[in-house]
Amino acid sequence: MTYLYMRLYNLLSLLFLFTIQALGQTYTYGTIYDQKDNSITNVQVSVSGTKITSFSDDKGEFILKYYDEEIPVILTHPEYDTLKIVLKPHENRTIYLQSTAQTNDYHLGYMAGFTDFGNKNKNKNLENMPYFLGESDVNRQLQMLPGIEQGTEGYSNLFVRGGDVDQNLILYNGTPIYNPNHLFGISSTFHHKSIKNTRVHKGLSSAKLGGRVSSYIELESEKTSNYSGLDGEFEMTPLNAGIYISSINKGKGFFILAARRSWFDLLTPPESRQNTFNANIYDVQLNFGKVLENQDEIEFNFMNTRDFYFISLQDDSSQNLSNTRIIGLTLKWSNFLASAKYKQRLNSNLTATHKFYYSGYQASSGIKEELFDLNIRTIPTTERVLQRGIRDFGLNSDWAYHKDNKNTIHFGVQSSSRFFQPGKLTYTSVGYPTIDDIKTITGNEKYTGSSEIAIYAEDRLRLNSNLIFDLGFRQVHYAHNGFSKFAFEPRLHATYFLENRDVFKFGYNRHNQFIGQLNIGTTGSPDNIWVPATELAKPRKVDVLEASYERKIGNQFAASFNLYSKTFRNLVEVSNLSDAGDPELDWQSSVVFGSGRSYGAEFFIQKSKGDITGWLSYAYSRSFRNFEDLEDDEYEYNFDRPHMLKLYVNITNPISEWNFGFNYIIGSGQLFTLPIGKFRDINGDTQLEYNTLNNYRSNTYQRFDISVIRLNNSYGLEQEWRFYLYNALGHKNPLNVAASFDSTNFSQLQIDRAYLAFVPGIAYIVKF
Repeated sequence: MTYLYMRLYNLLSLLFLFTIQALGQTYTYGTIYDQKDNSITNVQVSVSGTKITSFSDDKGEFILKYYDEEIPVILTHPEYDTLKIVLKPHENRTIYLQSTAQTNDYHLGYMAGFTDFGNKNKNKNLENMPYFLGESDVNRQLQMLPGIEQGTEGYSNLFVRGGDVDQNLILYNGTPIYNPNHLFGISSTFHHKSIKNTRVHKGLSSAKLGGRVSSYIELESEKTSNYSGLDGEFEMTPLNAGIYISSINKGKGFFILAARRSWFDLLTPPESRQNTFNANIYDVQLNFGKVLENQDEIEFNFMNTRDFYFISLQDDSSQNLSNTRIIGLTLKWSNFLASAKYKQRLNSNLTATHKFYYSGYQASSGIKEELFDLNIRTIPTTERVLQRGIRDFGLNSDWAYHKDNKNTIHFGVQSSSRFFQPGKLTYTSVGYPTIDDIKTITGNEKYTGSSEIAIYAEDRLRLNSNLIFDLGFRQVHYAHNGFSKFAFEPRLHATYFLENRDVFKFGYNRHNQFIGQLNIGTTGSPDNIWVPATELAKPRKVDVLEASYERKIGNQFAASFNLYSKTFRNLVEVSNLSDAGDPELDWQSSVVFGSGRSYGAEFFIQKSKGDITGWLSYAYSRSFRNFEDLEDDEYEYNFDRPHMLKLYVNITNPISEWNFGFNYIIGSGQLFTLPIGKFRDINGDTQLEYNTLNNYRSNTYQRFDISVIRLNNSYGLEQEWRFYLYNALGHKNPLNVAASFDSTNFSQLQIDRAYLAFVPGIAYIVKF
């Protein structure tokens, strides 16, 4: 800990020196947009008649250091008209540039492997994408990008470049969410309307982001708009009814409410919901922000999600009609997120953002048995409830210091205190005439804690108009139950602009992950358990190398080509599902440890202007695992998909009442582990025989989804009918694969598949 405190002291001392130095400088700053309020990167901002020059960054922001009180400034960009204006010292200006006829507003900035739906992938009609069951879902959008796969057919989970689901850090307005799934992973908790922009770091990231080894997915709600006013919509689908309301006061504040709830259960009688069957889900998101008089900003975000399922079974097998036994099964899980953020500009070249957040996830499953006996006044009841969960309290302080026209330094301190409950089992038995009431608790009665403190610093160094370096590090200290570890993570990235329409990028990152999930159910299931890194289960570690080439093609197209390589260490797999899920046992005795590697190439071309927009991508990717306790040799990872071609097309005509969209995916089939035969042992029992893990790859995966949107304007309200068809060609993509053998020939394998085809969806939307 002494070492950590010294680093914190040095960081604060450096901040103090930077602040003192900044007081003697003259700066002006601002943000540059195009006419559609899109930020413009790489705009050269020069003091007229001098060599003093700065450039706008990935957010369109610039800070210019100079020595006069009031100066004429020239803003130049190859695709925008040159602008000459006068800037005053310490003035925050919003500047708009007029695009030329051949402007392609694709954003060449950011790191290799980065994608967002605001600047990099500028397709504005993602709501027209075909969605499963009509539920518009951010995760379904991401699954259409190269390098991101859905895993099991029909599910909304994300597997990024050979990584597992728990290796993705999903941040909702900067707060981590630990189970972003409804319906056991079929749908995510994020409706597309409640998310203004989605940013994905598929490998490389800035030093500010840490804690996962596969990807960082940032989901941001709407906080600003091209106009001020009230906006909203109501949506009805076969699963949910939802409402979205936003009130934006441009430059002053915002208020957002998004809520969805399942409605089908409300049609059943209350008695049935209480005593026979009930299932419902909901999610609520609330965001509020305000710009203060001194131009500081304050922001609050809340999110709550829940899934609830109940079924009651009556045992009629008893011959005695005077008593009846009823068994009730209950399963529920929920997330609660809350955060408060305060952003301040201390002076022209120093800003700070301070944030506190809480993220809690809890899942419980229960079995309740009630005995109704006419001879007993009370109702004898036994109940078994298993609870699991995680709580995360975080405090971050992130700073940005503009040293001069070539250096912008980001640094900060981030802390997270997590509390784990791998399993708490409560058993109660009450009301039995001849037996004393019982209540026992086994497993983890209390949450066990861990702490993670990180300091980071990164210098964005612009050597000239063509070459940018991002040089940084992240130093993490982790502690749990007497085990502690320091982890150093270098973050190196270079961007080189070859010509006005070409850029080459290269980077290396190391990431450490001090938390993991034990998969004892299907991916996205609430049965899965979050656990901390321990002295035995070491923190996961990944090294990432990536190179990228990007190019603008004309004024409507953009293309990129990426190469990447990843090495995984300290991976964890469950070797005994029943023991790992038993709260009375130590989960560490039911897991094995190994390593892995993945590599690949991704090609992506998109069209973002015109009536027909969309993208085409191809990914060649391989992913392998090495667990000596499971398999002697290296084997292919469960979701290794060597070849995947994806096409998304959106057809939107502004003068037509009809819009269309379709997805087409074709590629390698999914891997499954199947027996190669069966035999009878010395006791005469039938045993299955296996050779290797993931030894069967299903046939070529192929899927065509289509959406048809009917627009209507009645009674002064915009209305939409959306019709969807999932797997419209009926291709047999397996949900799962089962094997059986002919009873007379133990070596003849028969394969049975379950698949989804011709799945319809519908949604009705009213905008106001």
